[in-house]
Amino acid sequence: MPVSNTRPPTETQVQHQVERLLAGRLPSGWSFHARRTATPAGRNGMDWLAQIASPDGEDAVLAIEIKRTLEPRDVLQAVERIVSATADASPRAVPVIAADYLSPRARALLRAHGVGYADTTGNVRIEISTPGLFVATDGADRDPWPRDHKLRSLRGRGAARAMRAIIDTSPPFGVRELAQATGASAPTLSRVLDLLEREAIVSRRRGSVSAIDWQGAIRRWAEDYDQTDSNTPTTVLAPRGLPAFEKTLRGTELRYAATGAFAAQRFDSIAPARLAAIYVTDAIEAIERLDLQETDAGANAVLLEPLDPVVFDRTIERDGVRSVAPSHIAVDLLTGPGREPSQGERMLTWMETHEDVWRS
Repeated sequence: MPVSNTRPPTETQVQHQVERLLAGRLPSGWSFHARRTATPAGRNGMDWLAQIASPDGEDAVLAIEIKRTLEPRDVLQAVERIVSATADASPRAVPVIAADYLSPRARALLRAHGVGYADTTGNVRIEISTPGLFVATDGADRDPWPRDHKLRSLRGRGAARAMRAIIDTSPPFGVRELAQATGASAPTLSRVLDLLEREAIVSRRRGSVSAIDWQGAIRRWAEDYDQTDSNTPTTVLAPRGLPAFEKTLRGTELRYAATGAFAAQRFDSIAPARLAAIYVTDAIEAIERLDLQETDAGANAVLLEPLDPVVFDRTIERDGVRSVAPSHIAVDLLTGPGREPSQGERMLTWMETHEDVWRS
């Protein structure tokens, strides 16, 4: 659903827009009827009920709570309220949360708790067992109505260094302590942690970070980061093939760090990489010293001049080839081409079972 207004919708507007959205997403022959609850909004965690009927007369009830805005850190409380209110309304009612906009993280948390959702940008997921109905559509992945000056993006070199510090370090820790240990900027760390706390990825106690969902942090980073857009790529040809290129890397004194599938295959038994992605400080120098040829077609390697030299921190050597830290391999894979995102999921699984190897 296109968004044209520069101001966020009111709660009443959210209700009307979501009502039209849900009615319009039903299959042909299904009916939709909504009514406000008698209890004032917010008192019982439910604002309106919607009856959905199939063509053969079977029906179901959606118990819907309207949130003008919903931060991921507030999802659990909202879920508890709507689930309790739904149980009071009807044993067969389906809980749904509606808002002007729901972020990817908020939607993932709602799915994990079995709660349906809809927002005015077109993000919808409703699942009803009886009568059988599943509706899922995608809307915006960016908030059309940012309301303040809080950090909302993890783009940029400062954010990359902060994310690496936060992900690679086991809590508990304070901002100053982490800044001193990693070289990340304390103000940037503070802003990034504020964002991650709003996203329900980080928990803090008495000012210190007490818990981190590091997989959630990597996935959230991947929403704003892109391997080739966030760094400066130069496509090249290793004329003797990747096995010979690997042998050259083992003997070079050039500062480099492998990433993507080329690095991941050294941690997990994935299919051999068809493209070697290598971070270097100077692509022209690397082409000369590694006997490569710059090309636009037929490339089997890409040289990446990094957004921030943090890619060279905490590197790991496997099979004689130096690779970026596993957390950076994962975010590069999740934003990479072809089958790399699925390989990124496997990398996250490896990281989960080898946390002692890559986290300090």
